[in-house]
Order: sequence, then C-alpha cells, then structure tokens
Amino acid sequence: MRGWKNAGVPRRNWSLRHTLAALVAFAVLGVPAAAQTTLPACGAATLPTVASVDGAVALNIYHGELLGNEVVADIGHIVNSAPLLRAVGADNAAAAHTAVSTIVYTGRWHIVRLRVLDTAGRVLADVGGPAVIAPVTGALKVAGRVIGSYVMSVQDDVGFTKLELHAVGNPIAIYYNGARVAQEGGRLPASAPPGPTLMLHGVAYAVLTQTFRAFPSGTLTSVILVPPPNVTLATQPCIAVRAAEIGRVAEHLAARFHPLDASYANFAKTVRADTGATVILRIGARPIAGSQGIGPPVIPDSGVVAYEGHSWWVFSFAPTPPARIYLLISAPAIPATG
Repeated sequence: MRGWKNAGVPRRNWSLRHTLAALVAFAVLGVPAAAQTTLPACGAATLPTVASVDGAVALNIYHGELLGNEVVADIGHIVNSAPLLRAVGADNAAAAHTAVSTIVYTGRWHIVRLRVLDTAGRVLADVGGPAVIAPVTGALKVAGRVIGSYVMSVQDDVGFTKLELHAVGNPIAIYYNGARVAQEGGRLPASAPPGPTLMLHGVAYAVLTQTFRAFPSGTLTSVILVPPPNVTLATQPCIAVRAAEIGRVAEHLAARFHPLDASYANFAKTVRADTGATVILRIGARPIAGSQGIGPPVIPDSGVVAYEGHSWWVFSFAPTPPARIYLLISAPAIPATG
C-alpha cells in the first residue's frame, strides 16, 4: 500500500459517461493570448479532458499497488519464507496456514491477503481481508523447482478508495458482483449507477467507470463521480484544461504532506507517479531540494515554455512562500510565452 510519503500505468480500461451541467467549479488556469490564438477552445471536450486526468490518476494508483516498491519487497518476503516453502513443499495445509498468517500479520509489512496453492492448484492457505484489489501472482520455488504458487495483494478496496479520495477528491465507490463493497466522499448507490450521470448532494456528476482485477481472480468496478467543470474552462485549449486539472490534483495532494516544505521530494514523487507531470521546485530562479530537474531558465507562472527541445504547459502554485511549485505538462508544439 502506498503512503503519502512514497509512491508508478497499466493499459487504460475505462469508459466515460458525462453531462455538462455546471454547478461545481474547478480552478481556471490563466492562458496566454498567443496560445489562445494558436489552439482551439476545448468546448465539448472539456469534461472528457478533466475526467481523463482523474481516471489516469486512479489507474496510476492502481498500477502502484501492482508494481510499487512495497509490492516488490513483499513478494520477496513470500518467496524467501523458509517456513512457507517447507510447508508448501510438504503439501502441509496446517503448516502453510501458520506460515501465511505470520507473513500477513507481520506489522512492518503490508500484505492484506495471501493465498498459496500447490502445483495442482489446490488452495493450501488463504489469509486476509474479504474485499481486495490488485492481486499479484507468482511461483514458489525451491532450488529452481516450482513447488506451488501464490496470490498476494497489498491493498484492499477500502484502502484504494481512500487513496483516490486523497489524491483526486472525487466521490468513489467499488462494486463487486454488482454490490457496493467500499465508498468514500459520499453515499453512492448500492448498485453501480447504470446511467451516464448521477445526482449527489444536488450536483449532477459524470460517471467514470473503470475495471480492475479482484482477488483472487475476476474483476471489480470502480465508479468515480466527476463534478462538472466551470463553464469558462470550455473556452480554453484542452491542454490548458488538462493542466488545470493536474494542478488541482497536485494542490489537493500538497495538503496531505505536513509540513510540505519538509517533504518536497516525496510530494514531487507522488505527483509525478499520480499525474505524470514533472515537478520543478524553486525559490526565485534557484531550484531547491526535491526538484525533478533544473528546469528552463525562466518559467512562467502559467502558459507555455520550451524545455529540453519540447513544449510544456505550466501550472504553478505557491503554498509555502517564497517557494513556488511548477508543474510541467507535455504539450503540443505551440509558441512559448517566455
């Protein structure tokens, strides 16, 4: 399970269903006049653009639960457990259960569920929570010989919804076999919403549906509710809309680091892992510890900048003056403003 002081995208597998009712505002990114004349307004693509950012963040969080550093470490705990290998090699279910329980309940590790099987696929032990996401599978070997297999996860459904809420802030629920098993940010229906929109607290949300792997097999459905963006965003280029939403996510994440100015490196890694943006941290023109590179000599507070032979759209904010956080988002080839 990823914490806020450490943080990594599988292939996209989600469908967007949306409405343009506008009740909840997003922060609007200032757009330079040169870019306005070069790129068309986002228009009807505004809400899909916002939702694509939110969906990508959720997918990146899921990806971290499959391939993050903690996952790699926990796999090592499993495949190198001598008691577990002895039990599986002897086909001893009681000993396997003891070994699996020890691994799952070791406090300094975070394995929420572990199942081990013999070479015939018979379950020898299965310990952990009932509603679990992002299973990882592998072989158990002794001297290179396969003696069984495991299914492991470091995250449950409730934990995943909390990570999404902390990063994106949108209401979310997870459904398994048609029933809601976890939710955060609001009371979603007991069954997955069938339509493209859902009214919650008087707001017409777009329904963003994603499919993830359930433990030990099969799939579950994640439903994220995307609030309607401010109508003024539709007049901006889609890259500006995308940058504004990535910036909103970064600002939301910044509030999770206490104190932020002592956690810049971990904050930058988390924003990079969740959004793909490059995070440049500066006081004036000087990069500070935690910055992901030196950055261009001059960075505008917003708009377009050229850096390393590429165009980037900039979103910036200053939650801990005099430092300023710049997010560089890959952009189409458009004129720079600096």
